[in-house]
Amino acid sequence: MENHTGWRKAATILAGILSVLATVGLTKAATITVDADQVLHTNSPYLTGACLEDVNHEIYGGIDSQMIFGESFAEPAAPLPLKGFKTYAGRWTPADDGSIQGIGGDGSKIVRDGPAMSAGEVSVEVKLPEANGGNGGLILKVSDAGIGADAFTGYEVSLERPGFLVVGRHRQNWEPIRRLPCDVPVNQWIKLTVRTSAKSLEVLVNGTSMMQFEDTGHALETGAVGLRVWQSKVSFRNLSVATGASPQKVAFEYAGGNDPADGVSGGWRAIRQGAVRGSLALASQGAFAGDQSQQITFAGGSGAIGIGNQSLNGWGMNFVKGKSYEGYLWARATSPAEIFVALESTDGAVVYAEKSMKLKAGGWRRLDFKLEPDAADKAGRFAVKLKQPGSVSVGYAFLQPGSWGRFKGLPVRKDVAEGLINQGVTIFRYGGSMVNNPEYRWKKMTGPRALRPPYAGHWYPYASDGWGIFDFLNLCEAAGIPGIPDLDINESPEDMADFMDYLDGAPDSDWGKKRAADGHPAPYRLKYIELGNEERIDDVYFKKFKAVAEVIWAKDPAIILIAGDFCYHQAITNPFNFTGADSGITTLAGQQKILNLAKQHNREVWFDLHVWTEGPQPDSSLDSLFSYINALDKIADGAKYQVLVFELNANNHSQRRALANALAMNAIQRDGRLPITCSANSLQPDGQNDNDWDQGLLFLNPSQVWLQPPGYVTKMYSANYQPLEVRSSVGDPGDGLDVSCQLSQDGKTLVLEVVNPGGKVVSAPLRIHGYSPRHPAAEVEELSGFLDEANTAILPRQIHPIQKRWQPILNNDESKYDFLPHSITVLKFK
Repeated sequence: MENHTGWRKAATILAGILSVLATVGLTKAATITVDADQVLHTNSPYLTGACLEDVNHEIYGGIDSQMIFGESFAEPAAPLPLKGFKTYAGRWTPADDGSIQGIGGDGSKIVRDGPAMSAGEVSVEVKLPEANGGNGGLILKVSDAGIGADAFTGYEVSLERPGFLVVGRHRQNWEPIRRLPCDVPVNQWIKLTVRTSAKSLEVLVNGTSMMQFEDTGHALETGAVGLRVWQSKVSFRNLSVATGASPQKVAFEYAGGNDPADGVSGGWRAIRQGAVRGSLALASQGAFAGDQSQQITFAGGSGAIGIGNQSLNGWGMNFVKGKSYEGYLWARATSPAEIFVALESTDGAVVYAEKSMKLKAGGWRRLDFKLEPDAADKAGRFAVKLKQPGSVSVGYAFLQPGSWGRFKGLPVRKDVAEGLINQGVTIFRYGGSMVNNPEYRWKKMTGPRALRPPYAGHWYPYASDGWGIFDFLNLCEAAGIPGIPDLDINESPEDMADFMDYLDGAPDSDWGKKRAADGHPAPYRLKYIELGNEERIDDVYFKKFKAVAEVIWAKDPAIILIAGDFCYHQAITNPFNFTGADSGITTLAGQQKILNLAKQHNREVWFDLHVWTEGPQPDSSLDSLFSYINALDKIADGAKYQVLVFELNANNHSQRRALANALAMNAIQRDGRLPITCSANSLQPDGQNDNDWDQGLLFLNPSQVWLQPPGYVTKMYSANYQPLEVRSSVGDPGDGLDVSCQLSQDGKTLVLEVVNPGGKVVSAPLRIHGYSPRHPAAEVEELSGFLDEANTAILPRQIHPIQKRWQPILNNDESKYDFLPHSITVLKFK
């Protein structure tokens, strides 16, 4: 596979070189000019930040050292596996009449395990019992399926209330093909049929042909068959697949060996070994911290009964031979019982470590344990079992590596923290849409972890406060990287006053004592706090901001508050009359009130805008950012303010996004007015794109971490930071090159950052005035690849920067450099 990748890269480079050779003499090459003696401004060192948010489980299931997903047993009982299907979210329940009901949110689906299909006919009867909204139907030629709205490649053919046939193509996205009026009566069976060839579809509803489609652009020629529901409850029956003469009817039934009576919280799976008799149930009465706890009962027989956890979405736990793992359970029993905890293989056939613990009768008790596996396993499970008659309730479970696997003793995966540090992140923001939730409150993130109840989060309905704002600040402090927390604008002024006392109160004060009890005796001394995320900055927001800001400023006059603004897509020329704001506002009157408030209190305020870098170019929100700053200049009236970007956003983590991030960075450096720029998202668990923000900079699985191309951009720009922006230009922008240039404070180091977003090699003359390097060769770092190229767990360095030295050959004070297709190149002269 590595050789194959090398050939692909070689072919790309060769094609680019040939394209240049083919056009020599026809197109004037771009000329890059640097005037190193013309310093424009000083750039902030904090333009290479990252945004950390629990989207796609980058916190709980990601950087958090807690290996158990489902720690508080908050998830409802998991649906039983279906025979012959793989389930990707939702609840799928077979009925006695042979039908199946699917209940799901954004694109829950089941995919058949049968052979791939290219040409043939698929049919199913569909019933939508709800009058409005949602849809359900077939998915065909499915591959690369995962959990998430668009996490698969294939065609979708669905029926939608109040009356539409919806046909589209998914390539890990949504590409609509047709949306046709169609009779979709409520609570009636409707037969949906799709006839396929390698590149065409015909759709029939109740035997009537509704449409034919020839896919001439991106034909999906083969794949599996499945069912999908969208924000609805839908029933299906009589699924048949015909690839030959006669159709094959596909049954809907549970897989063998499952007990429908078992009630096991969704993050866990039932364990039954030997001839045991017993039960598993979820109990709500007297639950430990949330709404329910897990009951395990051994009634008789021999063997073991219990529950197993394989971490986030069942991807398995990484056990390292001979290394310690520590944890605890909160459990109770009406009679004395013996509980076993173990590290095991996924199927439980191999036990790597096990410990028995005596549980006294009575109320909730904490049982601590340490386990040391005698063999390695990158996809194991944690088990809690009874091996003799008795009954226990488990309310909370915790497991993490010993200090060897945690960053500086914190509840943080060591490899993840080190991956972020090695990436060169210079500032962190903790926040995003997760803060826009009535249950997201800072006070719920204090005290013992196990006692913090789960809550219905923005991104996950059973979110954990086990790792929160103060764990983030502790990480930043230990890593030596500034951290900025984002809080919900709906926090009360009283609670925000308490927040400031918790942050900085004296050790003998009430809140100082609580901070010390949580493991941080010293004050935090924050410099920045953000209020809200992607808000509508209007009178309603201003009133909330004012109430909170005056409380915070009274506690700490030096702190800078940041208003969580949104994204703008059209240039603002009139501050009080514009369009294109994602929030829907058409005036900066709300921002003006915030500026006036800051001026009255002699304080400084900042505004957070977000920019789209889907790639290979940033969209109009980048230019709108600079126009927003210009507009604030017109209305600030002497108020101290700045504008920053906490989220460079995209829906991909490939080279196309790397190019757009680099272009945004170059523009921001040339502008010089932004104090901070962060890219979202810091992290992404591999294959866990539940929320469609498929934009992680650093990917992780249970046993490794690796950078994606946009993460390498952060690393390249951070490692080569110099403070002084000097004048640079591209003489012929028709070639698409983009440049930014910086000089060290002592004038000895010059850094040139060049982006070539196009698909051809550009051989550009380079002219540098006002600077003479002492070393004849420049250090070069180059990131180049296909637009959609990204790294995987198997090939974690498929695309990465190439480092080399380049000695310019001067001719009339200029030298040519060949900038590769789709590349980011940093040239450092000393």
